[in-house]
Amino acid sequence: MSDEAPTRRRVLIADDDAATRHGVAKLLENAGFDVSEAADGNAALSAIQEKQYDLVFLDIWMPHLSGLEVLARIRTGTSRPKVIVMTSDGTSETLLRAVKEQAYDYLGKPFPPRQAVEVAQRALSADQEPVIEVLSARPHWVELLIPCTREAAERIQTFMMKLEADLPDTVRETIASSFRELLLNAVEWGGQLDPNRKVRIASVRSPRMLMFRIADPGPGFSFEGLSHAAVGQPESEPVAHMSVREERGIRPGGFGILMTKAAADELLYNEVQNEVMFIKYFDNPQAVPAKKVG
Repeated sequence: MSDEAPTRRRVLIADDDAATRHGVAKLLENAGFDVSEAADGNAALSAIQEKQYDLVFLDIWMPHLSGLEVLARIRTGTSRPKVIVMTSDGTSETLLRAVKEQAYDYLGKPFPPRQAVEVAQRALSADQEPVIEVLSARPHWVELLIPCTREAAERIQTFMMKLEADLPDTVRETIASSFRELLLNAVEWGGQLDPNRKVRIASVRSPRMLMFRIADPGPGFSFEGLSHAAVGQPESEPVAHMSVREERGIRPGGFGILMTKAAADELLYNEVQNEVMFIKYFDNPQAVPAKKVG
């Protein structure tokens, strides 16, 4: 039996705010990580070029080089740690550029310091997978290709819902639940959790509505054949699918499509039903800020 201690994962905290930097660093050290600090963008880039890090917490607005500039240079270099973006700048442009530059996750400031440990553990426990491709990054029209994995689905949901932070909380929560259900269905059933297959997502926003369009690489399905879902059951037996899911070893649930149909103003499928469009109209467009177009 080896007496060697396990190698500690290396993490860099880059932030020009000393209190944030030291606080996050201390928590990560207590959680067992080997932590270094950088007070500006140049120092962060130099540290990454000199040492191999597993994970970098990167503030966006720092002196000399912004976090986004550092992130872009990391992606073209030989050392490519996973990156968690930290910022109080929640604008669509900043979020979309972070996604485009392959940030792994996003922490909006202020955040509970303990959350940094949870994000670090989640990021470092995940395997490397094909990248998320950004096909359109305009605030009113976002289009992505994501690998068919649950991890990618959960990550992109975080980004997508932050883009809709201007919506009322109840509306955003309803949309978030619906988007998550449709996306997980796409990667699990359409993509068969194969990371080499892709789901195409489009989010289109106007002052009057929000539309998600999700297309998976599968052959499609029929509601009549969904024995494992509530939406495929007769009204007299609304929970008959639960025993089917238990027999097949499928995660508990099966009410997602039914709930999504109730939440949507329109839920439209193509002919073979491997592509779905979720539409939510805003009753009072003046109460919902319009996304900047252009």
